[in-house]
Parts: sequence; C-alpha cells; structure tokens
Amino acid sequence: MAKDYTNQHIVPKRYLDRFGMKDGKRTIIGTRIVNKGNVRFFTDSTVNVGYIKNYYDVTDKNNPKYWEHYFAREIDTLCGQDTENIIAKVTLSRPDTIVLSAHDKQVLSKLIIAQLMRIPESIDYVKTVLYPKVSAQVKEDLVSTLPPAFVEKHREQIMNTEFPEQYQKELVLNHSFEPANFDRYCKVLQDGVWVVYANMHRDTMPFLTSDNPVLVEGIGKTETGLFRNGLANPATCIFYPLSPGIAVAIYSRQGIVGVVSDEYDGRKIMLGELKYIMNKNVKIMAQAYHHSFIPQPLYDEIAGGSF
Repeated sequence: MAKDYTNQHIVPKRYLDRFGMKDGKRTIIGTRIVNKGNVRFFTDSTVNVGYIKNYYDVTDKNNPKYWEHYFAREIDTLCGQDTENIIAKVTLSRPDTIVLSAHDKQVLSKLIIAQLMRIPESIDYVKTVLYPKVSAQVKEDLVSTLPPAFVEKHREQIMNTEFPEQYQKELVLNHSFEPANFDRYCKVLQDGVWVVYANMHRDTMPFLTSDNPVLVEGIGKTETGLFRNGLANPATCIFYPLSPGIAVAIYSRQGIVGVVSDEYDGRKIMLGELKYIMNKNVKIMAQAYHHSFIPQPLYDEIAGGSF
C-alpha cells in the first residue's frame, strides 16, 4: 500500500550525490534557494532536497506510485554505475580523444530526455499552453459530428467542459513516456554532435546544477527552455552537467556545428574558458524550480554572498 506521502525527487538523488560530499552514510550538498526574492544558502542531505511530495502520484493505474517506481527503475538507476563508468572514462582519457560510445549516448539521452519531461515546468507548460489548444480542437471536432439540435442546446456546456488537472498531468506523463515517443525523443539527441567538456576550473568554479539541470538554449536567442527553443531545432544546444568537473553539450548536425561534427563528436575537450562556465552556471541556477546546488569548495566561498 502506498504511503500517505512520498518525497518524490524531480531530479535523481544519485545524480545529486555527485555534486555533494559524503558524510558517513549521508551525502551533504550545498543548496541555494530563492524564496520571495530572498536568497538563502544551506547544506542538507540529498535525500531532503530536489523533491515534491506526491508529485508523480496518479489515479489511472493500479499503482498510484507507478511513475515514481518507473523513474526509479528505468531512469534513476542509469545515474549510478552507467554514468559513473562514463565519468571515469572521461576523467582517465587524454584530451581530444573520443570518449563517448553509442551506448554512452543512449544512456545519457535517456537521462536528459526524462529529466526534461518529468519536471514541473514541462508538465505545467503542456497543461496550460498546449492542452487548451488541443482541447478546443477536439471539442470543435466533436461538435461537428453531433446533431445540430443537440449542439444548439448543449454547445456551451460542451465547450466549457475540461478534464481535471490531475487527469491532464496523467495524459502528459503517459504521452511523454510512451515507449515509441520516448525513444523518438532520445534518438533526436543521439543523432546530434556531442561535445564532452572537462572543467579545468573544477576546484574554483565547478559546474553547478539544480532541480532543473538540463539547459536548453537557442543559438542567437536569449530565452532558455525546451518549449522556447525546441528539441529538434537546428539552432538548439543542450547543456547537461554530469558532475562538478564534466558536462556534455549536444548540437544538431543540421546546425552550424554540424560542419565540424567529425572533429568534435564524442570528444573530450578541456574547457578553460571561465566566462563560458559561469554563463552556464548562472542560467542553470536561474531556471531552478526550487533548489540549485553548489559543490564544495565554492559553496563555502559564496554562502554568505548573493551569487
């Protein structure tokens, strides 16, 4: 039987563990939160951050914790040994060598796509922006099939009928993680140009992360986010930190990076441009749902400031 509530992580705990420090059996992570315009810093166990109670509970399946268990079984486990193997290979490889295999890209694409689709920002966007458009069209199509006398009497009632928000969320999750759809989204990433960045400033300016850690940018645009830039847009760049010292950036082969794909795809690049690192860090913190996470030793340096 499901418990009355469950702290359901919207970003895998095993992912957050790599940005924290071991303290006995716990992993402690430096955390930044903005509440009503006030910035606060604190440290806590990765168990206690990056979650929303009962967020993935559903009513359309026999198990109300279906999606929580799905993510734990199919996605979050990939943040363990599979990702550790990738990180170890990158760490031990020489610069400018190919470090990502096709299998590595499959693992990381699943993590990235699932992360993009499971966060409140994506679910809320579909519910508030896409769903009303689809709902209106479905109602118009339905009305066109009904007898005119019936439509004249009940049109307003039909057009004002909406599915409950819980049902809308269930539709989003079912559609996003339906195997054919999920595989298609992952294939878009797998076919891209993957650049693996090794952060040369790891000890002073590590990669930060958040409870919304995948940065979706459009080349030449200022707005970030999946629905503002699109997954398959040739101008889209996806940036995802794997650890404080390693991140991947994925570009479309149809975009400007595609012309040098053989030179960069899957290769380890030593990243020494501090401005680039800080730019990505600031954007990932800015798009956080609640929490952004700052690895040591940087956390101790800025915890008393307003970074």
